[in-house]
Amino acid sequence: MKVCVASPYPLSELKGNSVTTDRIVAMLNEGGVEARGSYGNDGEPADILITLHAIKGAPAVFDFKKKTPNGRVIILLTGTDIYQGLAEGSQIGGDALQVADRIVVPQEAALRKLPEKVRGKTVVIRPSLDPIAVKATSSQSPFVISVVGHLRPVKRPFLTIETLAQHPEWSDLEVWQIGQALDAEMRKTAEFWMEEDKRYRWCGGLPREESLALCAKSSLTINSSILEGGANAVLEAMTMGVPVLASRIEGNVGLMGDDYPGYFEEGGMAKALEAIMHQRVDLDEWSLLLADRLPLFSRVRESESWLELLIELK
Repeated sequence: MKVCVASPYPLSELKGNSVTTDRIVAMLNEGGVEARGSYGNDGEPADILITLHAIKGAPAVFDFKKKTPNGRVIILLTGTDIYQGLAEGSQIGGDALQVADRIVVPQEAALRKLPEKVRGKTVVIRPSLDPIAVKATSSQSPFVISVVGHLRPVKRPFLTIETLAQHPEWSDLEVWQIGQALDAEMRKTAEFWMEEDKRYRWCGGLPREESLALCAKSSLTINSSILEGGANAVLEAMTMGVPVLASRIEGNVGLMGDDYPGYFEEGGMAKALEAIMHQRVDLDEWSLLLADRLPLFSRVRESESWLELLIELK
């Protein structure tokens, strides 16, 4: 069996899609499947195409079906598919879902967002991570907050520093923004904050190993996204033992659990940070709660789920 795992972005780019593509390819190869990653459909022979994104991956789906009419298609949906593009009625995304033999979502809550007519061919496969050797090594001073993810509006990358700017008295604090600016406006804003608030440091886009090392040194990491399917950065922090403060959205809740105390509601980041800075919450307890969730996201579990799905379609 030959499988092509297609990303809508070049695999050399430092994006979550590249990380996911590489992980799936590695798991399938370890399971005895001849799998390869590609930027879109590479046109090489394959029995099954797994594509990330229904909307951005739609050209790969249609190209594959044109060249390989009897080939099978699996679409792995992302957060921007589930909570934005498809929810807003994307025609090309909807057409791709109709063509797909199976659809994969990262969490149960995402099923409710899909059209009823495709739910029957949709399965849940929770993401995992490649093993991470580095573990949390934060110091007491300064209190470092990491914000990990490429700078784009859906991530609300500057919400943390905008909130902290209202509290100049929190001087023994630093914000490490880790991620590539995906447009000129984001770069301009990051550079503004570096001049405006000396507690803020924009690290730019970094190789994964460097990003992990910085996150591990932070006392807290924040995910303030408007929508997520399940952020790699959150799962990485969980694995390393770094406590997470996150927006209460389905993608984050799917990773950390409904009862996790480290969420903030819309407009509630300032209140949440005040509680943390005044030591009214136990961040060590947050880390332990996140560690209890990790078995749900084991590599073995994800690998078995993908291999079972391929056998089903064979």
